[in-house]
This record gives sequence, C-alpha cells and structure tokens, in this order.
Amino acid sequence: MGRSAAPVESATPIEKYDGAANNPFRSGGYQLRVSRGSGGVVHHVAANDAAGNPLPEYTVPANLVIGSGTRGRSYLSTESGVVWQSPVSWFSPDSRWDLSPGFDLGNGGRRPISPGCLFCHVDRVEPVPQALNRYRPPLLPLQAAIGCERCHGPGELHVTERKNGLVPEGIDTSIVNPKHLSPELRASVCAQCHLQGEERIPRRGREVFEFRPGLPFEQFVTVFVRPPDGANANRSVGQFEQLEQSRCFAASAGQLGCTNCHDPHRTPPPAEREPFYRDRCNSCHARRDCSAPQADRQSRQDNCVACHMPRTGSANIPHTSVTDHRILRRPTQPPVIKRPPAGGLPLVAFQTGRDGPTKEERERDLGIALAWATVKLPAGPGSPQRAIAAIARDRLEGSLGTWHGDADAWLALSFARAAGGDAEKRFAAATRATQLAPGSDAALAELVEAALAVRKDELAEEAAASWVRLNPTSVEPHLARATVFSRRGQWGKAEAEARAALGIQPLHPEARLYLALCRHRLGDAAGGRKEADTAIGLATAPQQRDRMSDWYLRQTR
Repeated sequence: MGRSAAPVESATPIEKYDGAANNPFRSGGYQLRVSRGSGGVVHHVAANDAAGNPLPEYTVPANLVIGSGTRGRSYLSTESGVVWQSPVSWFSPDSRWDLSPGFDLGNGGRRPISPGCLFCHVDRVEPVPQALNRYRPPLLPLQAAIGCERCHGPGELHVTERKNGLVPEGIDTSIVNPKHLSPELRASVCAQCHLQGEERIPRRGREVFEFRPGLPFEQFVTVFVRPPDGANANRSVGQFEQLEQSRCFAASAGQLGCTNCHDPHRTPPPAEREPFYRDRCNSCHARRDCSAPQADRQSRQDNCVACHMPRTGSANIPHTSVTDHRILRRPTQPPVIKRPPAGGLPLVAFQTGRDGPTKEERERDLGIALAWATVKLPAGPGSPQRAIAAIARDRLEGSLGTWHGDADAWLALSFARAAGGDAEKRFAAATRATQLAPGSDAALAELVEAALAVRKDELAEEAAASWVRLNPTSVEPHLARATVFSRRGQWGKAEAEARAALGIQPLHPEARLYLALCRHRLGDAAGGRKEADTAIGLATAPQQRDRMSDWYLRQTR
C-alpha cells in the first residue's frame, strides 16, 4: 500500500522506453508511444486520416503513477483539478507498454477518474461535491501513496500521547490496531479497497471517504456482487468475495480473514514465499497430512498455494495473473458464467451484517445499483435490460416516496425510466436530480438526453452549457452541446463545439463524425465525406464502424 501511488518524477524507475519494451506499439489503427525528457513523461497517441495523412497527436502528460509496479502501473494526468487516466500502461511481468486495461480508443481513449477510483489508490483527496472527476487543490494534500491512517485510523491522538511520554497499560486505544478488532470490523479494513464488487453504492447521506477503521464498512457503502454461480473466479480485485466462498472461511466461523495469510507491513521475498504461506496453511491444517500423491507434492515442492490457490490469467487485466482465493480442495477450471434466470437479480448485496442498511435502505441501494447496471446493458431483443429496469424503478419510486431529496435515487430512477421507454417520466426524474445536484456531471448529462427525448431543446441547451462550464476539459459536454445545436439546425455553433472537443482529443471518433456532419450541412459535402471516412477509420470495432457509417448516411440524405 505504501507503493500504491507516486508522482511520476519521484516514482521508482522500473519502466523501459526502447523498442524492446514494445515502445511504440499499435492498437487498431492507432500508434502509441511513451517519451521521457526534460518535460517529463508524455504518452502519445497518433493516427492518420482517411487519405493516410497524420492527424494531430493526442498527448497525455503523465503526472501520477498508480500501482506498486509488481504487476504494472497506470498513469494519471491532472489538469486544473480534473483527473484523467492515460490509455497507456506498463505491464511489469512482460516488461512492456500496452493499452491500459479496459480502454477502447474507439470510444475516445479518455477515462475520467472518479473519487471511487482514487479512494483505493491514493492516500486522500477532496472531491468537488457531486463531480465526476474534479477535485479541490491540492490534489494530494498530504502524500500520494496510501498511508498508515487508512488501516489504523486518525493518528493525531496517538502521536500526541507518545510525544508527552504517555504509555498505555494494556491495549492502546489512542489508535486502531486491527488485530484487536472483531473479525467483522477487521474485515472492513480490508474490504474498503479489496471488496470491489460490481457496483459500490454509497449509503444515503454518506461518502466512501468518511469511512474510518474500526467502523463497519457497510455503514458507508453497500457493495453489490454477482450471484455466486455467476461470479468470475479469475477476476482481478475479486479475492475478497472468493475467500468468503471457500470452505476454509466457512469452517472458521468467520475467523479466517485476509491478515491470517497476508502481513500488511511486509511482503516475503521470493525465496521465503513458499514456506511462509505453507506455515499459514499449516496453522490450521497441521493435524492432517497432505493427501496428494507424493510425486505431486514433490513436483510442487510442497507448495499448498500452487495446488489449492493456482494462479491464472486475469479476466479483466491483460498481461497479469491472479490467485484463486476460493481455496478449492481439487481446483478445476473457473465456473462457467451463467446468466441470471428469468426474473432473477443479476446483483446481490454482499453479506451486509447487523450494521448494514435497513430493509428500506437496502431496497433503495439495490434500486440504484440495478439502474446503473441497465446503463451498461445492451438494449434490444433478448436483453434483460427492460426487466431489470422495471425492478429498479419499483424500488426507487418506493424509496423516493420516503426520501424525497435523494439526488442519487432520482438520477438512478431517470436511468431506469429511460431503459423502460418512459421519456416524460425520465425527464421529470432527471430534472429533479439536477435541481438537487446542480454540480453533478452525471445528472447534467442525463438531463441533456432526457430533454432531447421530449423535444425540450432549450432546456437541453441550458443543461449542456452548464456541463461545459463545470467540466471544460471533457469532450462529452461539448458533444452534448453539439447534439443540441444540430437538433436546432444551428450548424455553425454545432461545428464550433465539435472543434472544441477535437481541441481536447483530436482523435475522438464521435467528435470527428459530428464535424463531418456539420461540414456537410454547411455546404461542404466533400469535406464532410472526408471527415466521416476519417472518423469511421478511427473506430476500433466493425460494429462501431457500421453504426457510424449508417448514422452519417441517414443524417445526410
């Protein structure tokens, strides 16, 4: 944890910058490279237009390193308190640069870094209320990497007592020592970052940064996971859930936890790892000898972990492997991921204890989680989107009957109503969410779309303008405004917004496609066709190229 983040200029140098490190490399129609010089480390993304001529590069100054480097590093770029992730990452096992996990350059190649992301990677930040990726300066007021207080709580009283020569008798209560906590509270210290789940929903009136060690994590966040038979066993940051599925955990009556095997203050060097972890296993299993054939034991050097917690490729992070924490007696291939049965829920709350939400609040949190899930699900025949949206809508409408001023619930309700096809009620919910959270990027984005859906173009323009003022370094607000202007036939203004978006990210396919349409509508059909071909060439998937081509043809008939 002490190596979770660092300013680029002070991070331990592990990266290489030559061709042997896959620098530059290609991804689709893009070439990516990393340069290091007097101006610091810069990531470059390049591509050509439809005629083969170079387009302006998209450059990303790398300001902050995320990750210890054991498996890899990602890089954040900060600009006026706004934080974005670079599309380039370093993968240590293969000593190479490659596309950052989950990135699709066809979608713009810019990932906003939310408070939920930074919570698990840096010591502390102060998010601008309701904002997507904006923070009050300085971004890192104390230090970059996660510090002692993340696990031990505020240390001021502890330091003051020691400076004054006060030595406690018995347990030191001036600071939290997780080993003196109950198993549930000790697990909360780990869960704050290692229980990722599918959706993490802040409790009503709470923020994740309010959590302090010694308190139940479920008082602050409800974590939703896939049902056990639908979970992916080789998914990075899924070890917390896996451990609690294990027979070892069940047989321990809840006593088994992360720190039974992991020392937060020390990682055993490679030569000591096998005996270190074998001793951890034998602390419970010493009374029974291993039943594996002697030949198997010898081939694995009596390494319990090699048999019962095998490493396999990560399902969601390339070039890395993960350890299966289900501790299977006879490990097999990961289970087949199953689709929930008709009427079943794709998400369930992760074992909330007695300090978890009340029944009414559980319904509220589940409604929000399911509504966000509908945003990620495809529409169309065979999709469970509408059915899940209906479940979310019912829970959210019931919740809002009690808590009228819940901005998060109103926004989620707008998503659910959108998936259900109710445009008028969607607009009403989006309007209420924005009234309650006028600084919310997500609420303003939703209000633009909801207003356009009910033909309230002036309100859509107002919302888009507010979004641009809030987050001027983001492409999406400019594209939202371009959409509104194009709807109103104001092609000169729409072109200005498309060019503003391309000034931020010149290789953004959607922004270039909007520019193409504007050029066509302003009488430059040849210029529009050229820009459209360039935009389609920047797409990374055949379906995306087909969709963009069809859209342009429909708009220019």
